[in-house]
Amino acid sequence: MDFFDVDAILIKNATMPFIDENFFYFTHLNGVWEESIVLVTDNKVEIIAPLLEKREGIHVFNNKKERDNILIKLTKNMNKIGVNEKGLIYKDYVHLKKIFGRKMVDVSKQLEMMRAIKTRWEIKQLKKAAEIANKIVNKIEYKGKNELEVAGEIDCMIRKSNAMPSFDTIVAFGKNSSYPHHLPTNKKFSYPVLIDMGAKYNGYCSDITRTFIEKSHKEYEIIEEALYIAIDSIKDGVKARNVYKKVDDFLKKNGIKMIHALGHSIGIKVHDGLAINKKANFEFKENMTFAIEPAGYFKNFGIRIEEDVVVKKNKAEVISK
Repeated sequence: MDFFDVDAILIKNATMPFIDENFFYFTHLNGVWEESIVLVTDNKVEIIAPLLEKREGIHVFNNKKERDNILIKLTKNMNKIGVNEKGLIYKDYVHLKKIFGRKMVDVSKQLEMMRAIKTRWEIKQLKKAAEIANKIVNKIEYKGKNELEVAGEIDCMIRKSNAMPSFDTIVAFGKNSSYPHHLPTNKKFSYPVLIDMGAKYNGYCSDITRTFIEKSHKEYEIIEEALYIAIDSIKDGVKARNVYKKVDDFLKKNGIKMIHALGHSIGIKVHDGLAINKKANFEFKENMTFAIEPAGYFKNFGIRIEEDVVVKKNKAEVISK
């Protein structure tokens, strides 16, 4: 726990939908795990859970008093308990503060940075998630259908691939592509076709966007060039805001204003903590993973192209091709 300067990290789930993704990160246990706690030290991972989750090696409680007694016993010789304040509901924060007082410290920023650098196993899951998404987006038929039909077919194909959608699938036809977070409607097919989708495989998310056009398109070529300027610029040790500025300057020079971040980290969550924008003060580190998504939104259409990448020493590796 040297990186965190604490004796242990405590992650507390509430009830759905307030489940802290760090619970899965430390345990790799699928399921809901409502009202469960994971206590992580240098050499042990202790799980405290309701009777509903009873299984070997888990501390089970019947009521809150039992849960608190188990927690107090496990932490009795500890001086500092790290918690993810971003993942705690207020009621749980107040209760834990009552138990630990000044022993409790926020380690949410450290958790964010630790999770940003992926292990070999994590990258393998992310590559598989990206592979699933890429195969589906290249296979889907959209002509003669409406947006809702295409989105439904994509979600079904993801589930048939032993995965789950990472987020609500975006399918936008024609003018609807000019709205970044458009939700599918019964609008019938027309160009351009913008599909933003992702698969969640073994708990890890992909996020890709494809814009399909009828014929060659100046704006499409500019956005595609911006994508590869970003990918070629991302490497170990480079400041994120510098990459954003480089791409933003290129787009501005071509009359396009980027209205959202250039990209974001991906992992257990599809937006996993870090954003590549003009204020991004972090440096890219080897084995960080990002979705890179330059875009332009105009009066009657929008174009966004998004690829998933792994940061390497000299150049980002695209994993969503």
